[in-house]
Amino acid sequence: MMNWIIWIVSFVSLYIGVFWLHVVFFKEEPRKVLSEKFPNVSVVVPARNEEKGLWKTVHSIAMSDYPKEKIQIVIVNHGSIDKTEKVANKLIRCFSEHNIKLVNMKHEKGHMKSHAFNEGLKFATGKYVACVDADSIVMEDAIRGIIPFFDDKDVGAVISTIKVTKPTNIYEKLQHLEYMFATFTRTLMSKIDTLHISQGALSIYRKDLLDKFGGFDEGNFTEDLEIAMRLRYKGYKIKIAKECVSFTKVPDSFKMLWGQRVRWFRGFLYNTNKYKGMVMNKKYGLLGTFQYPLNILSVVTVLLMFSLLSYALIKKAIYFVDKFAIVGMDYFAWTWPSIKDIILSLNVTLLFPIAISFGVALFIYHQAHKNLKERWRYPEALVVYLTLYPFVRGMHWMTAFYKEVIRAKKKW
Repeated sequence: MMNWIIWIVSFVSLYIGVFWLHVVFFKEEPRKVLSEKFPNVSVVVPARNEEKGLWKTVHSIAMSDYPKEKIQIVIVNHGSIDKTEKVANKLIRCFSEHNIKLVNMKHEKGHMKSHAFNEGLKFATGKYVACVDADSIVMEDAIRGIIPFFDDKDVGAVISTIKVTKPTNIYEKLQHLEYMFATFTRTLMSKIDTLHISQGALSIYRKDLLDKFGGFDEGNFTEDLEIAMRLRYKGYKIKIAKECVSFTKVPDSFKMLWGQRVRWFRGFLYNTNKYKGMVMNKKYGLLGTFQYPLNILSVVTVLLMFSLLSYALIKKAIYFVDKFAIVGMDYFAWTWPSIKDIILSLNVTLLFPIAISFGVALFIYHQAHKNLKERWRYPEALVVYLTLYPFVRGMHWMTAFYKEVIRAKKKW
């Protein structure tokens, strides 16, 4: 039974992998030239207890090569209890030639980041609104590089490439790989117009659309994903400006990573259900007939494989305990098998699809590096990413699924 399931999952994964690899060789979208037109842009920076990161974030925006008289920076101090407000006021004094506004709002019970974004929108005066998390760094040409994408009137939002700020430990290095893969897949989705994601590090939206559609969903874990799906639902495109880079600080511990991923995955499940009317709907092209069904299939596959693997491991553990109870320490008295015995004991029908899938994963890893012109780094993180990390992600998904089913309280 397990062998058949692995074969089916491997075949479907290989088929989808080949499809995406085919998209890799599609003609690249023409690179947009840096804007010579400079419409007003408002950058909203929500900040709750961000005294350590706020200075670098706002400094990076202020140092943008976009004309300073065309940029408005709105810092939303969301009930911080540290020195965030003090840092914001110091920024206003130090960059007095820039249009920086501080908005103080109370943090009510149940408030999430979307509340701060919407508060900032009330004060935004630009034609376009950029949303930047207070732990992010925006490269100097990023805003200027994104604006030309809006020459297409059907584009509702444009996202940047996200990179991890100076990864040091294994958790940060794993996320370095994740973000690289994410940029690669988002670039492919942008090619076939199935991109349906925006992000907190740097995304720019048409302000009139945010106003028209009611701003960010204030009851949502992942307000950036929800607004992107809403824009797609309303018929607008989302593009990625691959050459425009922002850096973000990522969770540096197992606990922090766990909390973030469960929150993200709960947001995915919630928003997919919210916009289920787009699934298999030809009105939305490949987004409805291919991408959304693929997203759902991927989650179902992860949950199924995690459940089966967990069952197999528990079964093995029970067998070990029973055997040890009977045999005692003699259970560990064994001799090393010969190479011949090892080879003959291999389950080729099981290893073959796994080996093929592993090979495709390495090729995609190579293409992801090539896409961003990055050199190969962190081999130890890659080994963990391809072997142990999928099981951890399975636990993330299972926890998120369980919490959504029981409607657990949403806590930021």
